[in-house]
Amino acid sequence: MTRDQWHWSDTLYELHGYKPREIPATTSALMHHKHPDDRDRAAGVFAAVLQDGGTYSCYHRIVDRDKHVLSVVSVGRTVLDPDGRPAAIEGYYIDLTDARRDETEADVRDALARKAQAGPVIDQAKGMIMLAEGCTADEAFERLRWCSQDTNRKVADVARALVESVGRSGFRSDVVSDALDRLGDPARGWQATPAGKAPPSDGG
Repeated sequence: MTRDQWHWSDTLYELHGYKPREIPATTSALMHHKHPDDRDRAAGVFAAVLQDGGTYSCYHRIVDRDKHVLSVVSVGRTVLDPDGRPAAIEGYYIDLTDARRDETEADVRDALARKAQAGPVIDQAKGMIMLAEGCTADEAFERLRWCSQDTNRKVADVARALVESVGRSGFRSDVVSDALDRLGDPARGWQATPAGKAPPSDGG
C-alpha cells in the first residue's frame, strides 16, 4: 500500500466475497467491510501503524459481500522509505471463521471484550506466532503461556518482550521462533517443537 494504492491477493478478494480485481483495492473498501462493532478499533490499529511503523496484528470481524460475518486476524509490518518514514504496509489475513463456527455471536463478543482488556500486545504477539509457525490462535497463546510459566512472568510481559525483539530484528519466521526460545526455558524443549505445533496441553 502506498498513497491508498493496495495490492490485494486473489484470496483476499475472495475472502471479502469478490472476484479478483472486481472492485478497486482501497482503504475505504477494507474499512467498509469491517464489522460495525470492530471498525473503529481496526481503524485505530491501522492509523497507529501508519504513524509509528513497526509490526501489527488485529483480531476483528469482517462482513463479506453476501453479509456473512467472518472472524479474521490481520498481521503485517510497515515498510520504511530511505528516510525511515512509513511508506507502505504489507501483511496477511488469517481466516479464523472455521475455528469459531460452533461459537455464538455472544461468545465472539465476549472474546473480543477479553482481548481488549488484555491489551493489544498479546494479540500482536499471537499474530506473529500464527504467521511465523502456521498455527492457530489458541496454539499461539499456548506458546506464550508456556513461556510465561517457565519464566514466572506475566503473559503480557512475555508478549511485549517478543514484540520488541522482533521489532528490533524485523519480522521473519526464524526471528520469531528464536525469540520464543530465548524467552522460554530451554529445558522445556521448545527448540524440539515442530513448526506450527503447540506443545501438549496440561489439561488447562
